Amino acid sequence: MATKTNYRRLPQELIDAIVHEFDDGSPCLIACSQTAKTFRVPCQRIIFRAVVLHGEETHGFFNTCRRACDLLAASPLLAVYVCHLSIPLPTVEKETRYLKGVLGALHNVERFMISNPGESVNWNPNLDSAIFRIVSLPSLDRLHLINVSYLPSSLVYLTASATRVLSLNGVYIQKTLVGAPAPSLLQLEHLIISSSRASRGMTPIWDLIRKLRKEGYLQHLRRVSLKLETDEDYLQIFAPLTDIIQHLEMDCSRHFSLIKIPRFELLRILELAFYIGMFRDLPSSLSLVVLDFPSSAPLLERLTLTLGIMPRIPEIPWSLDPPYPVFDTGFMERRDLPRLHNVTWSSTHLCHFVTSLRNEKVRNLDGCTKVRHSDEDLGKLVT
Repeated sequence: MATKTNYRRLPQELIDAIVHEFDDGSPCLIACSQTAKTFRVPCQRIIFRAVVLHGEETHGFFNTCRRACDLLAASPLLAVYVCHLSIPLPTVEKETRYLKGVLGALHNVERFMISNPGESVNWNPNLDSAIFRIVSLPSLDRLHLINVSYLPSSLVYLTASATRVLSLNGVYIQKTLVGAPAPSLLQLEHLIISSSRASRGMTPIWDLIRKLRKEGYLQHLRRVSLKLETDEDYLQIFAPLTDIIQHLEMDCSRHFSLIKIPRFELLRILELAFYIGMFRDLPSSLSLVVLDFPSSAPLLERLTLTLGIMPRIPEIPWSLDPPYPVFDTGFMERRDLPRLHNVTWSSTHLCHFVTSLRNEKVRNLDGCTKVRHSDEDLGKLVT
C-alpha cells in the first residue's frame, strides 16, 4: 500500500528573508521565482518593483515599451508590484499606444520619472490623460521630469497638489494655463530645480514658483535643492521662498563664485556645493557669504560646505595654508548663531578613478557634534 509523504514547507517569513538577500538584478531572483509557488510572489515583488522603459530614441537599449505592455496584459497581477517607474516621452505613434497601455495598468506607483537622454523632447499631449492619472494616484510620492519641453503648467500644479517631491531638470514650461486650479491637497515638501532657463514662448521657472506660492500650493514646502545657471536665477527663485524654506541646497558647480543669499527667516539646514576645478584657491566670495550667515540665516543649525576639485598631476600646493581661513574668523560665536551645532567642510575629487583623495574638516564648536560626510557626486542633486 502506497504511503503519503508529508513535506515540510519553510515558513513564508524565512523565504521572504532569503529572497531579500539577492540584488535587484540578480539572476538568482528569476531562478527562485520558477522554483516554487512560495518563492514566486516575493521574487516578483523585487523583480518588478523598479521598471525602466526604453523607446526608439534611447540609444544602446532595446525598445521595451511594447514588451512591457504585452507582459502586463498577459499577467495583470504584476502591475501591483511596480512602485518605481521610469519612461521616455515617445516620438512615434506606436510607442504612444504601448506606453498608454502600460500606464493604464499601473495603480501602485510611488516614484515616477519621465526622462529623455540627451536633448530635450517635446511633451506628447496624447499622453495627458494617462500621465495625469499616474500623478493623481494616492500612492505617488515623487515625480521627476528630465529634459522635457513644452511641459503643460497644469501638470506642475497637479503635482504640487498631489506629491511630496517634485524635480524639474532641464524642463521648459509652456504658457498655456489661463487660471491656476485650486489645490485639492497640499503635500509638496521638497522642490528640486536644475538648469531651468526660460526660452521664447516658455514660462520662467521663477514666475511659476511665484504663482504657486500665490495660489497656496507651497504652504508645506520646507526643502529646496537648486542647480542653476546664473546668480540672477537663484535670486529670482529665492524671492517668494524666503519666509518658508527650512532646508536649502545650492549646487554652484556651474560657476566659480557663490552668491550672497538673502535673509531666510526659518532656514535651519544649509548645504553649499561649489567647484574650483584645478585651481587651489577658494572663491573670493566665500568669506563674505559665510560671514553674513548671522543676518541671512539667524536660525541656522547645520552648515555643510562641499568643495569640488579636479586632481592635478603633479599636484600643486594650496595658495593658502591651511585652505580653511573662513573657520578661523570667529563668525560662528554662539552669540551670533546660537542654534548652530554642527559644521562640515569637505573637499571631493571629481574623478571616478580617484577614490582615496578626499579631505574633510569639521570645526567643533562649543557643544557641536560631527556631521557624517556624504560621498554623493557633487553634480547630483539629492532626491
